[in-house]
Amino acid sequence: MMNPIRIVRHLDWRVVFIVLALVLFTWPYMRSASYRSDRGGQGHYTSSPQKQLVWAAAGVAAALLLLVPSYRVLTQISIFLYTGSLVLLVAVRLYGRVINRATRWIELGGGIRFQPSELAKIATLLLLAHVLSDRHKARRFGHIVGVFALAAVPAGLIAIQPDLGTALIFIPMAAAMVYVAEARPRHLVTLALAAVLAMPLLWMGMKPGQRDRVTVWLRQGQEVTQAERVGRFHDRLQTTIAIGSGGWTGRGLGRGRQNRLNYIGFRNTDFIFAVISEEAGFLGASIVILGYLLFAAAGLDIAARCRERTGRLLAAGAVTLLVAQGMVNMGMATGILPIVGITLPFISYGGSSLVASFLAVSLILNVGLRRPRITFAREELGVKEVPVQ
Repeated sequence: MMNPIRIVRHLDWRVVFIVLALVLFTWPYMRSASYRSDRGGQGHYTSSPQKQLVWAAAGVAAALLLLVPSYRVLTQISIFLYTGSLVLLVAVRLYGRVINRATRWIELGGGIRFQPSELAKIATLLLLAHVLSDRHKARRFGHIVGVFALAAVPAGLIAIQPDLGTALIFIPMAAAMVYVAEARPRHLVTLALAAVLAMPLLWMGMKPGQRDRVTVWLRQGQEVTQAERVGRFHDRLQTTIAIGSGGWTGRGLGRGRQNRLNYIGFRNTDFIFAVISEEAGFLGASIVILGYLLFAAAGLDIAARCRERTGRLLAAGAVTLLVAQGMVNMGMATGILPIVGITLPFISYGGSSLVASFLAVSLILNVGLRRPRITFAREELGVKEVPVQ
């Protein structure tokens, strides 16, 4: 284990400052999105902003604790974490609370609930880094198929909640880690073709509401009826109006019409980017996008400088997990992607999502803290990797 003084001295402060900047810059807009208008023209703020601050403190505390043990210790116990996450996913299916026709939450009492799917992402990330740490196995087709199977199990349990957005995030995370593990190109191409051929099966497995969202996405720009405007096209039209009306500098904090008049649904979670675009304009939206780009660059730099395979895989997978989720969220808000329902890391309201995001950042920092020393030995492989504990 590493003592606190060494952690402070060797921590990659670039990542810390970027994440804190994203949280602090966007929190006022998340608070604005928590405003609810009443019929009499009055309105009120919900308790979401205050709860988010509490969850942020909990996430920071959990992230700090995760820095103490070596990431290699965490990957070695990953099979137990992974199994535990699967048990929780089954439990939420059987005993979870239903909100908005989805069963995603487990009640802890006192009004506190959490999403096991968020913990499953972190547990799967650790397990994939562990099973891909052997370079020779990673170049076997059967082993790569097994890696995607490991990712598919929690993804499938999450998809039937239903939570298609979170389930889909497992795909780019696993694909990025397999690529970093130096899998053979022909194996990657084969799996990509298999994924394309499996699209009809995915379509048939979707619920009617999920298929409807894809249909709405494909019909963008076409004429729609008044019933469709207030029905299945409502979210797509309102987010488009909000983003377009923001202009260069936005309408001002708390002055977004689509936001304040309750036209945008789930605006402090799924569509927080539309609120930021409306009230902070193109400039504010660009700052958010730039923040994610800088975070990706810093995280991938940590991965590239790590000479030990497990650490490199873990850092690359964590970066992909967070950035891919951010891209999907912003893509569905802008109309580039279908609406699948997923939070924007560090920004959207949601305790489980925020804590999981901080844990993923902590794993990246953990790898950066323990860059291994490389000692050369006369062995068959030629190189022996000795990580700093």
